Amino acid sequence: MIRLKLKKAFLGAAMSAMLAFTVPWGLLTSFAASARIAFSDPSATVGQEVNVNVKISSLSGEALGRSSLMLSYDPNVLEFVSGADASGGAGSVSVRQTAEAGAQTMATSLTFRALQAGSTQITVSTQEVYDADEQIVTIDRLGNSTVTVAAEAGASADAGLKSLKVSPGSLTPEFSADVTEYSVSVGPDVTKLAVSAEASDEAATVTVNGSSNLQMGENTVNCVVTAADGQTKTYVIHVTKTEGGAEAGGAVAAGDLTVVIDEAQYSVAHSFDVTTLPEGFEGFTYNYKGQDIMAGKGIQKDLLLLCLVNGDGQGAFFIYDEAADAFFPYMEVSTSPKSVIVLQPDESVTVPAGFTAGIMNLPGGGQVEGWVPAGEENPKYMIFYGMNWNGTKDFYRYDLEENTIQRYFQDLPGVDGISSEQYKDIALTYKDLLHDYDMRGVVIIFLIVVSAGLAVALIVVARRKGGKARPEVKERTEKKSRRRDGGKRAAAEQAAAEAYTAAEPEEIPQDRNWEPEDGFLQPEDEDRLPERETEPEDDFEFVDLDLEPEDVPEPKKPEDEDDDFEFIDL
Repeated sequence: MIRLKLKKAFLGAAMSAMLAFTVPWGLLTSFAASARIAFSDPSATVGQEVNVNVKISSLSGEALGRSSLMLSYDPNVLEFVSGADASGGAGSVSVRQTAEAGAQTMATSLTFRALQAGSTQITVSTQEVYDADEQIVTIDRLGNSTVTVAAEAGASADAGLKSLKVSPGSLTPEFSADVTEYSVSVGPDVTKLAVSAEASDEAATVTVNGSSNLQMGENTVNCVVTAADGQTKTYVIHVTKTEGGAEAGGAVAAGDLTVVIDEAQYSVAHSFDVTTLPEGFEGFTYNYKGQDIMAGKGIQKDLLLLCLVNGDGQGAFFIYDEAADAFFPYMEVSTSPKSVIVLQPDESVTVPAGFTAGIMNLPGGGQVEGWVPAGEENPKYMIFYGMNWNGTKDFYRYDLEENTIQRYFQDLPGVDGISSEQYKDIALTYKDLLHDYDMRGVVIIFLIVVSAGLAVALIVVARRKGGKARPEVKERTEKKSRRRDGGKRAAAEQAAAEAYTAAEPEEIPQDRNWEPEDGFLQPEDEDRLPERETEPEDDFEFVDLDLEPEDVPEPKKPEDEDDDFEFIDL
């Protein structure tokens, strides 16, 4: 039996292997549709508009369904104007298309304005293409657009700088338009180098790269100057970030002026290198504890900086609060520049509640579709859907005043998407409800007290009325009581009389002497005995029972006797 089962299993496996080899491999393999994305390479002159054509073509012959592309470009060279099924600005454009039924291509045209001479590219950051069956399409060929912008006739070729300054620190050597490399040293707490570069030609543009997120050691900052005719020139600044750098260079202790901060003693610097002040501050003379010292004040900030020197001779800036006579370390928080690509959310993405569609104007030009808090006439921020540098898609919050971006997080539960005005209205409504509830409680308590008082009053009145019967009722009751007592008494007297009449009188000897003996009456006291009272006549009337009813005389009723009955017509 076991051998038969083994033989059947072996034969089944062998047949399966033979069928697998005989079936064509093409029938077992499913090929995904493939396509390519192509661009045109237009040319234009500064100030003119240029059209860039984008086309998606199926390579496998499958019908296309829809597509979503995110394009990137240099906002210093090009400015996005418009495009069919496209929106964007400030360096990115989102293109979303839907193919016609059975079509194997999708095409659109984007319009840009040339801002400066030179050559720039438009590239694909992200792409999603689907066929008519909603299956993902593989992009085998991915192109880009190269846009060449020519300078206007007679455009200047000057790509030099008129001035170059940094803060904190100072350039070595001193600035010269012909010198393109410089160096500067900063302290360990400096994370950003402020660079002020002015081009010699007003038509030229300056771009600074690498001045933020400084790391320990050597850093490179590039200042690229682009002339009106498209020529460029780069100025390089080598920034060295080390311990004990020129954070507050040239600090000199100010004699006996000292302060204690967190159990550490510092000396107040009498002077320091003004160029080491943080960006946005300027030096001036300040009177501290009766002595004039050098300090820094915010140009647009209401802050006062003093330089303090520790026991090792290293100087650092501190914020001084005059009112509290207190010092706080001057610290800056900065982030490295990172871009977020604006995307159009698909059907699977839900816009947070409490927001309505709006348009976001970017500082570099262009507009982006987003959402602003509903009900606010002048919103301070808006949200948009985008992808960060590592490919994460989410909603981002854009500060319309400071032009900063951060991840958007849902508000606390019960307050999702509620504006400040709506919150105030809800709070006022809640207070009104509480007031109404309190007043209702007071009214209820008052009604309860009044009801209890009325109930007590009714009980007292009822008891008083119950104790005072009407005079006529009381008189009738007394008459009835007397009549019942009189009847009982008459019946008892008649019974006694009958008993007395029926009894035989006892013969008493006449000659017997009645002498009181032992307290009893004697015969001689007979005359002194009280006479026997005559029994009252019975108030009975004999009636002949053989008389007819009509011959029976009516009983006479005493004139002074009142009836105890009242006849009431029901």
